[in-house]
Amino acid sequence: MRHLKILFVLSGNSRDSVKPGRSDVLPVKNPVHQADTLRTLGHEVDFFFIKGRGLSGYLRSIPLIRRKIKNEGYDVIHAHYSLTAFAVSLAGRHRMVVSLTGSDVMGMPLLLYLTRLFSRFRWAMVIVKTREMKARLRAGKILIIPNGVDTCLFAPGDKSKAKEQLGLAGKRIVLFVADPAREEKNYSLAREAVSRLGRDDTVLLPVHGIPHEAMALYYNAADLLLLTSLWEGSVNSVKEAMACNLPVVSTDVGDVRENTQGLEGYYITSFDTAEIADMVAMALDCKCEIRARERLFELQLDSPSVARRLIEMYNSVISQPERMAKNGTRFSKYDDG
Repeated sequence: MRHLKILFVLSGNSRDSVKPGRSDVLPVKNPVHQADTLRTLGHEVDFFFIKGRGLSGYLRSIPLIRRKIKNEGYDVIHAHYSLTAFAVSLAGRHRMVVSLTGSDVMGMPLLLYLTRLFSRFRWAMVIVKTREMKARLRAGKILIIPNGVDTCLFAPGDKSKAKEQLGLAGKRIVLFVADPAREEKNYSLAREAVSRLGRDDTVLLPVHGIPHEAMALYYNAADLLLLTSLWEGSVNSVKEAMACNLPVVSTDVGDVRENTQGLEGYYITSFDTAEIADMVAMALDCKCEIRARERLFELQLDSPSVARRLIEMYNSVISQPERMAKNGTRFSKYDDG
């Protein structure tokens, strides 16, 4: 197996940050975990964090990125999310892979237009999380690779002890894993649906901004995960809940239906408050055997499986003639239809 030297480039200003026990803050938990998994498979991964908010922060980063790439001689540059990828593209032509999130593709029309333009002419490969994102992007060189789940961190645990640790012993916990202030997460709908239940022992618990490694406690304490988002990419919280065999009630967004179809204890709902409340009640009262963790492995959504797909893709990009890779030439092997 070839040893790869990879540079991850991402924003240093993300609100979805994790603190790895040191004074600086490592932003965006998914690329950080992804890099850790690649390292365990024998590859070298460095980070470049774009600092400073707004357009000026990205523009100031361009010469710094160019210098970093020139001095270190990376095999491939992996930019995470569209604004970062634009900055890397303006720093010169490189063998470049770009990961996009739901907001890159499902959000502002201008951002979508620029993303389509760069993906056609500058990026060697684009990674999206769902078929819906690929269809909306409408550009070549697209590979669907959802984020993998750390199945060592996220695993079934003792529910009673977890509830006690959170000070919620005796309560039925409906977990909401997102920032309630973000409109697309639709927290008000979740609150209305749980209130409609009229159960004194049931609490809606929004969780946001805590270290990623602490989330396993919340999943194991909860009785179900509720997702009411207006749109999503590949929903990490649902996959983490699956790893813990936690039931889920979700709107039909991202890859939730695809990943959970046919599983007992997993319900897809409309945006109707009464329907959501009914399905939350069904999930809370369900005595069925939850086997979602097995499904994760069947779908190869565990972190090592996803990392191996990334490595295969990196090697495909690297193996192309340099001019083709740097100009974003179509790689037919990874055109998923």
